[in-house]
Amino acid sequence: MKPPAGAPTLPAGPPHLELFPVLDRSWPADGLGPVAVIVAQLPDPADLPAEALVVVRDAAKPPRGFRRFARGIRSLFRKPPKAHAAVRCTALLAHGYRDISARIDPRTGEALVWGVATTSARSSGGP
Repeated sequence: MKPPAGAPTLPAGPPHLELFPVLDRSWPADGLGPVAVIVAQLPDPADLPAEALVVVRDAAKPPRGFRRFARGIRSLFRKPPKAHAAVRCTALLAHGYRDISARIDPRTGEALVWGVATTSARSSGGP
């Protein structure tokens, strides 16, 4: 299946940083929680190399081993909190990232969100 025209393409290379946001149990079920929670977890784009790709996932990193099994059983009764793509994109924008995009990953079905770190030379508006 071909993506629609003008749709952002998934990042080709590996990201410089992949953020799995830590969300507490009070995070809203619709995923539209406070943007400040995600902004606080993002690194400063000025501290990253030029053109660094940062991917923000929708939930915390999945545990391994027995914890993964326990989480799977727990998720039958209570879904783990997930951040909506709009909240993650807004957090990237508020923190100063550029070229922000979102797209559904065809392999996992997760809405991936990514942005590119700006450099001080580009963000100054000089020639």
